[in-house]
Amino acid sequence: MDKKLFQNLLDTLDKEIQAYSKLKEFFEEKKEVLKNSKPDDLGVLDNQILALNNQIMTLNDSRKNIAEQLLDREANMSQFIELAEKEAPEYVNALRERKVKICNIIPELTLLNNQNVELLKHGIIISNKMLETIINAFAPQGCNYNGAGKTDTHDVDMWTINEEI
Repeated sequence: MDKKLFQNLLDTLDKEIQAYSKLKEFFEEKKEVLKNSKPDDLGVLDNQILALNNQIMTLNDSRKNIAEQLLDREANMSQFIELAEKEAPEYVNALRERKVKICNIIPELTLLNNQNVELLKHGIIISNKMLETIINAFAPQGCNYNGAGKTDTHDVDMWTINEEI
């Protein structure tokens, strides 16, 4: 067993952790951009997130490649630790530390991403309502008259209902 693979694994995991930390920063920044309604900043930030995501995918492929070399299959952190306990005990603590870091940051990323999705959904709803208001304001008012030449509005309907009671 080539112990250099374990060092390569640690280096790759360190790069992944750094990338996930940067992604967390981007998600936090995106949350603020969404809250402050800055659409120009959002496009730039999304491009940065996409570029970082590509980097993370490359790092994941590197980790999978190392797993293939070590175990002849894909592996999770627990499997790497088990193998290190048998083959390279000097790497066990370092692998455990990285596992904890990854396990701590992933739920934070998930939460931030979900919050950003909800903010985007809310923004779309608000934008649609504003657009609907603008369209209604500029719509021809002639379409509100009935056959008798009276306006068909809900206010009149409500008034008529109130008078009948």
